[in-house]
Amino acid sequence: MAGIIRIFTRCYLFLGGMVVVLPISGAEPASAEMLALFENEIRPLLLNHCIECHSPKKSESGLRLDDIVQVRRGGDSGPVIDRDDFNSSLILKAIRHEDGYEMPPGKKLTDPEILAMTKWIQAGAPWPEGVKLAEDGKGMRSGDITDEERNFWSFRPIQHPEIPGNAVAHPHPIDRFLSIPLEAHQLSMRPQAEKRELLRRATFDLTGLPPTPEEMSDFLQDESPQAFEQVIERLLSSSAYGERWGRHWLDIVRYADTAGETADYPSPLAFHYRNWVIQSINRDLPYDEFIRQQIAGDLIAQNRISAGNADLTAEQLSAYRDLVTATGFVAISRRFGFDSQNYQHLTIQDTLDTVGQSVLGLTIGCARCHDHKFDPVTMADYYAWFGIFDSTKYAFPGSEERKRPSDLVLALPPDPNHLPDPQRQQQLAAIVAQIEALEKAAETPTENIESQQAERQKLITERDRLQNMVPAEVLYAVIDSESPHDSAIQLRGEPERPGKVVPRRNLDILGADALSQPASSGREELARWLTDDKNPLTSRVMVNRIWQYHFGRGLVRTENDFGTRGERPTHPELLDWLASRFLESGWSLKAMHRLIMTSSAYQQSSDLDDVAMQVDPDSRWLWRFPPRRLSAEEIRDAMLSVSGLMDRTPGGAHPFPPVETWNFSQHDPFYAVYHHHQRSVYLMQQRLRQHPFLGLFDGADPNASTAHRQLTTVPTQALYLMNNDFVHECSRALTQRLHAFNGEDDARIGLAYRLTLGRDPTAEEITDTRHFLESYSSTLTSGTDDEKRTRSWDAFGRTLLVQNEFLYVR
Repeated sequence: MAGIIRIFTRCYLFLGGMVVVLPISGAEPASAEMLALFENEIRPLLLNHCIECHSPKKSESGLRLDDIVQVRRGGDSGPVIDRDDFNSSLILKAIRHEDGYEMPPGKKLTDPEILAMTKWIQAGAPWPEGVKLAEDGKGMRSGDITDEERNFWSFRPIQHPEIPGNAVAHPHPIDRFLSIPLEAHQLSMRPQAEKRELLRRATFDLTGLPPTPEEMSDFLQDESPQAFEQVIERLLSSSAYGERWGRHWLDIVRYADTAGETADYPSPLAFHYRNWVIQSINRDLPYDEFIRQQIAGDLIAQNRISAGNADLTAEQLSAYRDLVTATGFVAISRRFGFDSQNYQHLTIQDTLDTVGQSVLGLTIGCARCHDHKFDPVTMADYYAWFGIFDSTKYAFPGSEERKRPSDLVLALPPDPNHLPDPQRQQQLAAIVAQIEALEKAAETPTENIESQQAERQKLITERDRLQNMVPAEVLYAVIDSESPHDSAIQLRGEPERPGKVVPRRNLDILGADALSQPASSGREELARWLTDDKNPLTSRVMVNRIWQYHFGRGLVRTENDFGTRGERPTHPELLDWLASRFLESGWSLKAMHRLIMTSSAYQQSSDLDDVAMQVDPDSRWLWRFPPRRLSAEEIRDAMLSVSGLMDRTPGGAHPFPPVETWNFSQHDPFYAVYHHHQRSVYLMQQRLRQHPFLGLFDGADPNASTAHRQLTTVPTQALYLMNNDFVHECSRALTQRLHAFNGEDDARIGLAYRLTLGRDPTAEEITDTRHFLESYSSTLTSGTDDEKRTRSWDAFGRTLLVQNEFLYVR
């Protein structure tokens, strides 16, 4: 029995750990996502609909909504926010026009506005410090960009610092940069991690999968100085690398397989973009080209070929298709409202938000209704870029009002012998109607009978051609609109209140370059501006992300915000040195992995040091490697991998309902979960209702750019790991894998530990496991002896799959 207790003690550490880290009470700091919600949706809503009547000048019903102190104070009817039951808040009743309350009077807010306000209230009404919305508001910028703002650290040109420190003590350049602040704080790095830990760390980092027992054995036996470098090369050449690091990019660009409007219509073709991302990362497509193709791949494709495709090789046609597919980055922008085409300005804002945060680390969307209050981005900047995407035709996914997709983009150059299926069906229906009309007319003979018969035969020939035609492939992508144009500023963000027209150009802070080809949308030029070597943001932001995904946090810890509200870099010289190396490498992500992972900083142990913990408890100066819990995808994939259930084939289309059956509405929105054993990056990602596993284990929010996962530990996760059918399925498959092994029980126990934890069990663990198997089997009251024995092995497998040692990387 003591053995059983020890086994279960180790198993339930995960549950115990979750209980002790739960917040007790009190307000939590506002997350970057919630502050972005305030800037992008709540501030415009309050300014447009509320401040006129609820400000210092006119506070109807004693209520002011111009700053957070006044909001929380409430008005004559009491507090407008109910902290115990957010759904009962008076402000929500008022905007929903419930219980006799009505705000604004006479005109109800739109559904997206009500949803945004509800989400904001539910989060505790986060409000940026010092912000006031009334005319006397202070502490916020506006107007022209100043020299002081241009000299902010992130907007200055990238420096090329000399490598500091002692090359003898620290041979690796990264370690020499890190040694300066470490020594200043009287700290030092931990010794190198054990080889088992190091291989597990690197394998999860680069592939999102655990190492196999064979890989572990080979690495432990390889005593050569290049052993770890060879591991890195092996992992970088694996297809699993693109799946792991493609998932990182999909987090940043808020990838989803549904549209996100009120009925959350499916986007069945979005998976092509997902797979393009994975394939591009696997082949180490230079990052500058990676960005250019996602912004303007269709235009690049058109420039690369001549008209028609008769003389194009299969390789050229494939390249054309890939370039068009890449613009799925823009096409997957979120849709809003009952008829999302009427809210296209919000979809464009989503595009601008995502481009700004993902590529530049700037919150561009904050300038939709006013000059950015913190960073040097003006309304003119916003609408200069807005015009570029307003001159772009987005594929339409369907909506509650218009239930069928449209404006899908040809995957290959136009060809009269290949039409998209909707266009083919439309032409076919028209021809069939003409044939029927002629046949009806033939029932009454006329002098034109011969010409009618000739016309009928001609139409029959065309009908047969269309019926036998292989439909042209279409993609969920974008192309230029028929009439590219500059856009007017929308006063307070309202399309119905146009201001002056702003020429399409680059952001002022990045040079304000004008379009040289105004007859096009300007996306191709925008792509060049973003990836210009002289742009100080793009390379800094990306190397910071690469560092973050290896160490848990970036050198700039607000990875999506390099503006004044973001954190300053902990190691600014190292950040610029890495950015310089990134440019020198030809924007190669794989080169950056090699550089970072060969450092002592990456290879050091995660062991604690009591003295260092007092000086630097969260290891900002990297005196230890930060351990982490596996992400949602890694947990699921690791279970599939060690159980032998994983299907390593790339994911394709999801089994959505046939498009002709679509009739989704806000009262009956689309929802589905499609089970498979492929990698988790291929799970269907839904916007309004997240996949249950990904939602429980902190998967990325597909509605907004996710710079880093906010990993939590809560009791429901432990309950899932103990009880869910998926975990039981994996444990049963693990049992089958162990029983297929030709050996005694002790050998099978050893294999179980090597598969799941990457190590051999101790003698005590073998003894505990024997006792556990015997005791568990003896408690079962049904089944044959063999069945009881199998079920006890299943239970043992579950104890391994829920251990901290399985769920964490050190």
